[in-house]
Amino acid sequence: MSALSALTAASLFNIKGWVTVVTGGGTGLGLMTARALAANGAKVYVTGRRLEKLKDAELSDSASGGSIIGIQMDCTDKRSIREGVKLISQKEKWVNLLVNNAGVTSVNYGPDGAPKGSVKDISETMLNSQDFDDWTSIYKINVASYYFTSAAFLPLLVAAREQGYTEAGSILNISSISGITKESQNGQFSYNASKAATISLTEQLAVDFKRPDLEIRVNTLAPGYFPSEMTPVNEHLGKEKQYFREKWGVPFGRAGTPKDYAQALLNFATNGYVTGSTLVIDGGWLLAHA
Repeated sequence: MSALSALTAASLFNIKGWVTVVTGGGTGLGLMTARALAANGAKVYVTGRRLEKLKDAELSDSASGGSIIGIQMDCTDKRSIREGVKLISQKEKWVNLLVNNAGVTSVNYGPDGAPKGSVKDISETMLNSQDFDDWTSIYKINVASYYFTSAAFLPLLVAAREQGYTEAGSILNISSISGITKESQNGQFSYNASKAATISLTEQLAVDFKRPDLEIRVNTLAPGYFPSEMTPVNEHLGKEKQYFREKWGVPFGRAGTPKDYAQALLNFATNGYVTGSTLVIDGGWLLAHA
């Protein structure tokens, strides 16, 4: 039987001294992730293409001992990924957590909504509103980059065990409720399909990485409406619940908060008995749209 002290929140979610990496960590959910990790004493390397955003994200928290350090890395370019891993390897002997967060959204039907008119009109609108590049480009960052980044960090993740940790580092892939819903959400087919592919990739990696020489956990967080560059809800925060229920379809009547996100994040980071799982964190949106 565990001592009570081992079951306190401070002990259960202890990541003090961890080395972590968050792709796309300069803004939005990536920055929210980085700040939550740093607030709990982790050293966080945030990567991205926009150096100014990465520099703005940097901080050192004297209270927790955590910090955020920006590294320019394009996770859609294998050479850039290798360089990023090499740079971190020169500074660190291991990584406890890799968060594949970088992502982009896609085109949709636009303000006029679903196409109307004859069957021919609907067909032409769907054909002309997107092209093949809209699909391949979004898969490149929302899915393929997660695969290549995970593969590149494998040695540093496994090295955590060699540095005295009871388990290797783990991977958390950020998907979305859009990867689970059966709706196109106003025609964002390529985005929703890519986020569903992220979940599938997570499950495949979790199976492949369970082998004894790796033992790396891989999970997915599927958030709903949180403030980010892709989900502009900031201007509506604090409004009455009815707005979020009617406009965004969220039964709980609000957007997600950094606290909501951090609680889910820390659970996946520290629970060594969870792999291949997807956690939906959406204020009941999926239940309302089932």
